[in-house]
Amino acid sequence: MITVELHCHTRYSHDSLVRIPQLLATCRKKGLQRLAITDHNTIQGALEAVALDPHIFIAGEEILTLQGELLAYFVKEPVPAGLSASETIHLLRQQGAFISVAHPFDTLRKGHWSLDDLLGILPLVDALEVFNSRCIAPQANQQALAFARQHQLLATVGSDAHSLGEVAAATLVLPEFNDSSSLKHALAHAQQCARLSSPWVHFYSRYAAWRKKL
Repeated sequence: MITVELHCHTRYSHDSLVRIPQLLATCRKKGLQRLAITDHNTIQGALEAVALDPHIFIAGEEILTLQGELLAYFVKEPVPAGLSASETIHLLRQQGAFISVAHPFDTLRKGHWSLDDLLGILPLVDALEVFNSRCIAPQANQQALAFARQHQLLATVGSDAHSLGEVAAATLVLPEFNDSSSLKHALAHAQQCARLSSPWVHFYSRYAAWRKKL
């Protein structure tokens, strides 16, 4: 069994914040065996991380569709933001990616989903993120977990980290995997270990956006 983090960023609004070697050191310090880099609408940071250590890092992407945000793992080519959810999923399937739905009920964030849109894509995705450490309202995670159980969906969790201190706030302990198919099998046997991050982390993100504008 290995400890895995499936939602982590090296960039915020395409501005480099976390140095990959520091992130690797943090993984080792915190006991993470695998870490998925899921930057917003880019895989540049993820590819840099995988090039440094392909045994720990997984190339992923968090993609803003017209309906809400998706998380993709084992991505080979970037998928741009602004496409329909179905078109985004189609492009991800073409490259064999594993697809989860990011923080579906967090209405305080831009990438949340309407219930109708979410129901419409359920047959097309692999899993649902049932816990996100950056959700300010606990109800968002509670609703996601209840929805996943109701629809018998595989569950992912993630810290959604934009800083080193947030890494490993939400992890899974599951069997080893090396591609989308084996990840899907492993998630059926996963154990969750998740906690909310401090609300102060959102000020860090605002600072990053402000710094980028300078």
